[in-house]
Amino acid sequence: MTEHPTHRDPADRQRALAFIIACQQDPATSTAFLGEDPAGIEAELDGLDHPWLTGWRAVRSGGENGGEDGGEILAACTVDWDTEPSMAWIHGPWGAPGAVARHGAALVEAAARQLPADIAHLEMCGHVANTAMASLADRLGFRATEVNFALVATAAQARSWAVPDAGPAPGVRIRRMVPADVGPLEPLHTAEFGAAYATAAQLVSAHLTVVAEDTTGVQGTLLGYAAGTLQDDGQAYVDFTAVAPAARRQGLGRRLVVELVRALLAAGSPQQVHLTVRESRTPAHQLYLSLGMRQDAALRGYRKDRPVT
Repeated sequence: MTEHPTHRDPADRQRALAFIIACQQDPATSTAFLGEDPAGIEAELDGLDHPWLTGWRAVRSGGENGGEDGGEILAACTVDWDTEPSMAWIHGPWGAPGAVARHGAALVEAAARQLPADIAHLEMCGHVANTAMASLADRLGFRATEVNFALVATAAQARSWAVPDAGPAPGVRIRRMVPADVGPLEPLHTAEFGAAYATAAQLVSAHLTVVAEDTTGVQGTLLGYAAGTLQDDGQAYVDFTAVAPAARRQGLGRRLVVELVRALLAAGSPQQVHLTVRESRTPAHQLYLSLGMRQDAALRGYRKDRPVT
């Protein structure tokens, strides 16, 4: 296996990028962390916290005799991580199913060797059609997550979204999240998403987040929130939405999503709004479909705890 960062020659970058783009066009060989649009894929890769070319590991035809620049790329991956949720995301392994079956384990190990010692969790994610990733994850001891449905709406559709006629209950105020909300929001965020992509603190530092505050009771009581981002590809993503059990079925989830998306559209010029929702969250799924979102894919993640040294 060739384990080298392809950053010295611009042609190497283009070959690596072309290989990723080609794999992303087929659900059976793509990773759910990136889309299908070539420009969007490049923007997302360049926007990773850790340079994707530094993390790039590839298997080329010709093996050891091919050298760093020899042979066709057969399989590859890169890796990104964040120490605050102590999570690493393996992008890939990309390649034909047979190549992933043969070389995927070595590529995942090569990705893991790059990580700081305090990264505790690894994740891969792909379309349910990516059976090679599913098989590899099972062999490596990754736990399959619940299926998540990816939904999308155009920005024009999202601008027409309306809140329920009655709005939220009297005394409920929708506002932007502030640092003082981290403590009150953390139990709800942890209960809904556990070891997710962001901590409660990152909802205010790295996301655009709106909260629903109960102004009639104890000061600072939060009933729900919605958090999203404008990604490096320019599109808007609703990353997290949750409502406290006692406040559900009152239109609050819809109000939070609508207010968040309005803020995201005002913050940039996205052409689309994206989100994913777990299969078991039927009320949320129905809410998004009722807004006119289109179901785009069915995705599954694979997670593994990594010993902390």
